[in-house]
Amino acid sequence: MSVQIPPEDFDAQSQLNPEQHHAFTKIMQTINAGTTAIFFVDGPGGTGKTYLYRALLANVRSRGMIGLATATSGVAASILPGGRTAHSRFEIPLQTSESTMTNMSKQSGVAKLIRKAKVIIWDEAPMAKRQTIETVDMSFRDIMDIDKPFGGKVMVFGGYFWQVLPVVPKSTRAEIVNASLVKSYLWPLMEKIQFTRNMRARTDPTFSEFLLRVGNGDERTIRENLILNNQTFQGWNSRRIHNKRDISKPARKCCNNKICH
Repeated sequence: MSVQIPPEDFDAQSQLNPEQHHAFTKIMQTINAGTTAIFFVDGPGGTGKTYLYRALLANVRSRGMIGLATATSGVAASILPGGRTAHSRFEIPLQTSESTMTNMSKQSGVAKLIRKAKVIIWDEAPMAKRQTIETVDMSFRDIMDIDKPFGGKVMVFGGYFWQVLPVVPKSTRAEIVNASLVKSYLWPLMEKIQFTRNMRARTDPTFSEFLLRVGNGDERTIRENLILNNQTFQGWNSRRIHNKRDISKPARKCCNNKICH
């Protein structure tokens, strides 16, 4: 397996913030020691989880080792070098249960790749049902012939539970929670790494704090649980006054068939 390493990912190791550097050092020490570990990198969007993954992959691959990059969604997988969706990479059935196994055979090329991999990254893990992740765990144990979580591999999961939870059609809130990773037997075995510094919104701390309040359920709502950001409202209102246009009036068609107000 050969994946081209972007030059910027080589430089990422020297540009990590303190939180990212702590996570990078901890994970790399585990990889270099060849020990078993499961990590979960938790943090809002913009805190640099993907930046950490790319730095890890660049370090591992530059030394001739194999690092597998997967994600629950195709969009998340596409921004990781050599990324594939977890369903595609591990041949996971669309319908999974507590007893499901993946479609990988122990003699397949994918199984050989998994045996050689030094680290496996799974981004946007909270989007996956716990049964899906547990299915991969059982298959890895079978492929590796080691009765340890994920067959003794170094696993790095990541995501944010305030974003997209597993989709369970026609389910109750309790059923959605039960399908979540936090209800898995694997969750207590994961070492949690928390990211809090929003690198994407560092020039706009007010907006970053607003997003956190929304996620925590602390932001005041109006009717039907709608949230109106004061800055957005003030900006819209000032433009409305500047344009001297009453948008509350319905649009009507003029004789030349153009929209008038």
